[in-house]
Amino acid sequence: MIGFGLSVIVSAAASLAAIPAMIAASGEAAWGAIALGQAIGLIGGVAVGYGWGWFGPARIAQYDASERRVEYLESLIARGALALPVATVAAVVAYVLSPSTPLFAAVSAAAATSMGLTAAWYFVGLSRPFAMLALDTMPRVAATAGAIFFMHTGHSAILGPVSTFCGSCAALALSSVWVIRETEREGTPYRKPYPVWTLLAHNRHGIASALASTVYVAAPLAIVSVVAPSVQPAFALVDRIRLLIVVAATPAVTVLQGWVPRAVGAGRVRRANIALIIALIFAASVGVITRSVAPGLVDWFGNGQIFVSSIVVVLVSGCVAVTLFQSVLEKVALATFDQLRAAIKSLAIGTAVGLPLVGIGASQFGVAGALAGVLSGLIMVVSFEIIAHVKATISRQA
Repeated sequence: MIGFGLSVIVSAAASLAAIPAMIAASGEAAWGAIALGQAIGLIGGVAVGYGWGWFGPARIAQYDASERRVEYLESLIARGALALPVATVAAVVAYVLSPSTPLFAAVSAAAATSMGLTAAWYFVGLSRPFAMLALDTMPRVAATAGAIFFMHTGHSAILGPVSTFCGSCAALALSSVWVIRETEREGTPYRKPYPVWTLLAHNRHGIASALASTVYVAAPLAIVSVVAPSVQPAFALVDRIRLLIVVAATPAVTVLQGWVPRAVGAGRVRRANIALIIALIFAASVGVITRSVAPGLVDWFGNGQIFVSSIVVVLVSGCVAVTLFQSVLEKVALATFDQLRAAIKSLAIGTAVGLPLVGIGASQFGVAGALAGVLSGLIMVVSFEIIAHVKATISRQA
């Protein structure tokens, strides 16, 4: 927890520090465009990652050195084939949707898509948090820190997304060298990776679940940008704070991803249920903390230019709590029992309910209305995923 937590804390601190730097460098409209591009690039990054962040840790935890090496190389083949076309599509979509400074949005979307090339899932599977910190996290943080310095000396906010791309490339290179050397030291035999089309077909269920989750996370900002562009910068800021708090709490999810699958038989069901109880308590606690710190975060990261109401803060806190619980429910409980198809169905229902409400709410009630739509969809997703989990555990106990 401590090791993985350091990576999250350092990354979150760098991301948060970059927000006021970008607003100060080019204004809140440019920041809004960059945030929109990042939201779209988040979907692109998940598409490029092709589900390895969901199923990858469990595979690595169970494999020997040879299988680990092949799994990593196959992930590079599949993700490398997807990176350029997906980044291009993400950039075009961001350019079209951006209400202002579309070039900033396009560059941001392409840069955020490169995050799908991360090797973090490999380190999670091995339980090597400090290797992840040194090889995957710090190169990204160093690039962001450099961009912040130059933005504070008068350069454009475009350096923010550019630094994201540079950090991703450096992290990928360093991590890949480490993985190859780590697996070669054990002297295990080499198996040739499967062709790219075979890999894409074999892992299709993991990417479907990952994409469905990420689309629901990223789509609200795109919807608000279209139906209520006047409130887009404020929504972008509170949405970013929401996501950063969720990311800051992910070490708990990361640890549970390995702890639950390692058990066998009835022990696995018991661990899954314990994990959900822990997640419920933890998510509620983080929601309460968010209610306390969110106003100050909005004022600071908004550089004194963006203000939100108390109801917005309450809705952000609710979204944080439900998102955290849903993440454990999906990535730990449902993934452990091969219920990703059920997760996809639940997300489809929640999306069908939530996203229209985001659009209606944003047009009628601004930021508060959009967040109420997001929260409604999340509650719907959790409801159906709990039903799927109960059915799965009952069938295994029978």
